[in-house]
Amino acid sequence: SANVFPADKRPSDEATCVFQVKVVDKKSYCKAFEGIVRSLDKMENASIPSVTLSKREFLFKDVKYLQLQVESFTISNGPVPCQFEFISKPNEDAYCKPWLIAKPSKGFLMPDSEVVIALELCVNKSTATALNSGEEKLEDILVLHLDRGKDYFLSVSGNYLPSCFGCPIQTLCYMKEPIREMLPEAIRELTLMPLLTDDAFWEEKPLDVPKELWMMVDLLCRSACHQEGLFQQPGLRPEFEQIRDWLDTGTLDVLGPVASNHSVAEALLLFLESLPEPVVCYKSYRSSLECANSYEMSSQVISMLPKCHQNVFHYLVAFLRELLKHTGKNHLDVNVLGKEIRMRDKATCFRTWSSPVLLGGRDRKNSVLYQYA
Repeated sequence: SANVFPADKRPSDEATCVFQVKVVDKKSYCKAFEGIVRSLDKMENASIPSVTLSKREFLFKDVKYLQLQVESFTISNGPVPCQFEFISKPNEDAYCKPWLIAKPSKGFLMPDSEVVIALELCVNKSTATALNSGEEKLEDILVLHLDRGKDYFLSVSGNYLPSCFGCPIQTLCYMKEPIREMLPEAIRELTLMPLLTDDAFWEEKPLDVPKELWMMVDLLCRSACHQEGLFQQPGLRPEFEQIRDWLDTGTLDVLGPVASNHSVAEALLLFLESLPEPVVCYKSYRSSLECANSYEMSSQVISMLPKCHQNVFHYLVAFLRELLKHTGKNHLDVNVLGKEIRMRDKATCFRTWSSPVLLGGRDRKNSVLYQYA
């Protein structure tokens, strides 16, 4: 045990103690904190994907119906792997307008790699009418999104050359000049004009049938009545483009040897397929099928069509009858002309399968057209 001795002096009223206390140096603390934050930010930024685009603005000049135009750009990736995708804008279902497509529209990039993106623009039957009338423009903004990264915006613009393909029958009947020679305001007015049942409501008398339809049918009547495989063999793309320009500009008085009979027949089918309102109007489609077995009832359905549609129907039937007069040489029959006028696969031509061009839908063997054949 410890020995305790009484103090030999009285306790002092004062005592001195020495303590060691840690004190924060605010200046040093702030400097160290800022250094840590900068280091973390640097690490975070280094993990964020970042790419470089070779081009952000794209201009498509003088776009024509069914003529593909392509513009390309390169996405070059940085040191971080990234996943990219074109995303839709707010309140829109698709990432681009229906006349445009990006290939590929999404993908994955390894560090320091790159990919070429092709922007393909093609105006077809579903988009031509609005572009002809001016309701739609070749303008769009694409949003390229990087997963865990930022968005990049690409501007797409161009000008569309109006075409008879995609124009309503009534509009074409009131066009006395080639469509390329008409003012945009006049095309818009005629395209948006409501479908008339009587020509008396319009000041100017229209053509009985569109001049473009007459030009193709007249050419086929003069040179293709004896042609085997008509409407069965595909045409050629370059020849179709020449025929389209011939119809839209009227620059050639006679197409002559520029295009084969098969290409003209192809153009005729594409023309009828591109009509926003088929020859037998949509509202008459069901009744036309129900009356298919009766000539009298079929005639009644046709008589209820707008005048311009009636004229086109009878004009086409007269043309098909003329072809059938030469069946011994062209080997055509009513089944081919009335039922199987369909588009071929892209593998053999530049067309896709579609429905019969007169009714605008899948037809029966016994159709209104059969009653007139």
